[in-house]
Amino acid sequence: MSVYRKWYCSCSGRPEELVYNDQIEDEAGEPECSRCGASPSSDPKHTISFRDQEEWDD
Repeated sequence: MSVYRKWYCSCSGRPEELVYNDQIEDEAGEPECSRCGASPSSDPKHTISFRDQEEWDD
């Protein structure tokens, strides 16, 4: 069993899943909001939240 963390931003009024920026090739990076640019480490408006999801396929 693995646990995966999904990040969400609610800057638009409803939670939308954050996406990983593929422009940085050498680093794994972190997800960011496509609308406001917020990320888990940079969230000035406090709109980021997360939900842990369990995968039982392992």
